[in-house]
Amino acid sequence: MKVESWMVREVVTIRSKADIKEALTVMKKHSVRHLPVVDNGALVGLVTLGDLKQAIIAAMIEQLKVEDVMVREPYTITRETTLEKAAQIIYENRIGCLPVLEEGSLVGILTVNDILKAFIDIMGVLKGGSRIDVILKGVHGSFDEVVSIIEAKGGYIISAGMTMNGEENVHHFRISGGDPPEIARELTSMGYRGVKVID
Repeated sequence: MKVESWMVREVVTIRSKADIKEALTVMKKHSVRHLPVVDNGALVGLVTLGDLKQAIIAAMIEQLKVEDVMVREPYTITRETTLEKAAQIIYENRIGCLPVLEEGSLVGILTVNDILKAFIDIMGVLKGGSRIDVILKGVHGSFDEVVSIIEAKGGYIISAGMTMNGEENVHHFRISGGDPPEIARELTSMGYRGVKVID
């Protein structure tokens, strides 16, 4: 899945020569916490609400400009970057957003909230239904067997995911329809462990 599907396309930006008060006003007006800094159409930095709050503590707020507090070489991605890679960059570098560049021009921005929204959508969390957790057997075909049991009991799989936990990875199946408690009983009777139903 590409970043292009989840990034914000209408990006609110600011000039490097803008003062701190202007940046705070822009953030408040547009309800954003990250402002790419753009001069003459080129991304020259990134300023966050955290950066500005630190600047406010300084007595020189009247003289400070955005360029004095911005990150000058922010991490960036392209619209072709995968969502997984973008999430990894954000996580590993403990940052809140990634400007999206195309041939040097700013075409979007991807924030932690955008990634969270994508995760919620992909996992079908807001689509209702139930989640069945199960530890698969250590044999080939056990994933397909679980899917068959869910479908045989009238369940429709919205999404499937996995939590890595050493050798006993837990698979999560979000389903609609069927009888989740009955599906869980069937899985348990078939020798599957860690079976749970979460509504």
